[in-house]
Amino acid sequence: MIIDDKLVFSDAQAVTVTAQSTDVINTGEVNANLGPGTPLLVRFVIETTFAGATSMVIALCHGATSNPVTVLMQTDVILEAALTKGAFIPPLRIPDEHLQYLALTYTVNGAHNAGAITAFISLDR
Repeated sequence: MIIDDKLVFSDAQAVTVTAQSTDVINTGEVNANLGPGTPLLVRFVIETTFAGATSMVIALCHGATSNPVTVLMQTDVILEAALTKGAFIPPLRIPDEHLQYLALTYTVNGAHNAGAITAFISLDR
């Protein structure tokens, strides 16, 4: 799979406590409503096994500024036992209607002493 560098939220980002993704994606449009078409997904790759906490939730956020905090959608609670290197986390489908800036928020229950994730936008193929 080819990944566009401008569509990466996190590149092997260490997530030990609740945090926003390293990168915010600017869609370039104030109301970046995609409308119907080829769905876009946020995909996740666990780069380093997580340890030390109990769970994590990943939220896709949007906003009109470069600090998006309004949750569009989120994963179910992901138990730490499922956050192992190479594990599959179901992708999030980006809604057709959203604001200009997109980011992820990783909400950690507890504090991880290890763990890293890569997250990016790709086509639904």
